Amino acid sequence: MSPSQDSASEDDSHSGVGLSVSEWILFGGGFLSTAVALALGFIWAYRGHTASVFGTAFVAWVGYLVAHYGATGQFVDGSRDTDSHRSARCVETDGLVPTERWRRGGILLGAATLVAGMVIGVIFIRQEHYLFTSVGGVLFFAGYVIAHYAETDLLL
Repeated sequence: MSPSQDSASEDDSHSGVGLSVSEWILFGGGFLSTAVALALGFIWAYRGHTASVFGTAFVAWVGYLVAHYGATGQFVDGSRDTDSHRSARCVETDGLVPTERWRRGGILLGAATLVAGMVIGVIFIRQEHYLFTSVGGVLFFAGYVIAHYAETDLLL
């Protein structure tokens, strides 16, 4: 059962993007675990710890899948209509470049945030500063989420 189908609790109250409390918890927990695992993996890669990088990459992907499940009710995209009954904006019918100004601005903001995360991450990876590398990871993933939402109406 997807988190969106859990109707026996107070989690049925939905926010502006249509997620219940339990869905936000899954999305947020998966988002943070992905960002932190990416940062740690980058530092370990810089230090040459190959086996550790594979472990953190696995944690990052699992975190992403959990966040995706919280946001859509599915671990992997499969159809336009998700288990949570939230439809994505369809590029085939709506066009690749959105006509709405807020969507174009959101895509640009998301891309800029993603790039800023990469720059911050690279600077602090070299200094082996885990906290600020994590900030870069959070910005990187947040930029992706912002742009994805602006383009598709879904967080992931």
